[in-house]
Amino acid sequence: MRFDTRMPAAIAPVAADTTVTFRLPIGRRYHNLALIGGGAGLSFGVDCLREIRVLGNSKIIQRYSGSDRNAMNLFQGRESASIDDDNFNLVLPFDRYNLGTRPGEEETAINTGSFDKDGRGINQFSIECDIASSGFSGTPSLRMTAQQSENIPGGAGTIPYILKSVRDFQSASDYQVSDLPRGGITSQYIEAMYMKPSVSTLENFIIEANNVKLFERTASENERIQRDGVRVPQAGWYNIDRTEHGYAGEPFDVRGLNDFSLKFTTGALMQLTIYTHYLGGLAD
Repeated sequence: MRFDTRMPAAIAPVAADTTVTFRLPIGRRYHNLALIGGGAGLSFGVDCLREIRVLGNSKIIQRYSGSDRNAMNLFQGRESASIDDDNFNLVLPFDRYNLGTRPGEEETAINTGSFDKDGRGINQFSIECDIASSGFSGTPSLRMTAQQSENIPGGAGTIPYILKSVRDFQSASDYQVSDLPRGGITSQYIEAMYMKPSVSTLENFIIEANNVKLFERTASENERIQRDGVRVPQAGWYNIDRTEHGYAGEPFDVRGLNDFSLKFTTGALMQLTIYTHYLGGLAD
């Protein structure tokens, strides 16, 4: 059974250039959170959430901006967070979305208050929101709701980590990224990569592991396959998604590899933001 409830109020009110923190109750399984913000005439939108951090046991599990989280949600097939110019409802998902089986979707829910045989589990869970220094007026509201269920025994289970990295490329050329974390407790599998160039385009995606090609598509081929599946490609984003057909069991296994690389062609000098979505265990 799922519970849809309001979470405790943030520790401090929303103000420019501050951090708003929600400390969440322990003892249930979190499937999704929603940040609900706004205020009449205040122009407070998801772009005012400069960075959102999801923390378990005081360590960062996920981080992204409000606008980028909304773009990732749209790609997954969710509604836009924007309600109007002054109000939004931004989902922070932990379940996978639009897959073929409920167990596949719920595998990555945040399971708090459950401990393994060694006493390890999530006993602290919080959300931090860095508020922009400008772009809105007054003192808007920001509250949080949650979709939860009873926790399950055995510990934290599979945790959906999101690693944000930003890289600079100096010209239109072929490049490879070969230093993504792999094979650690928190980086056992790569389920998706969301890429956002500051300008221009990306093309010709190749993923290799131990010098074997695992993935090779042009940008247009990639978008077509995703549209034929369960995803909705977004302008300005280039995503590699192992759940694109609605199956949960096809992430890249990056345990025990000698090398793992992402290759692509840039269209111009650019800064590239990459959100790498990992499946892993609870960090020490």
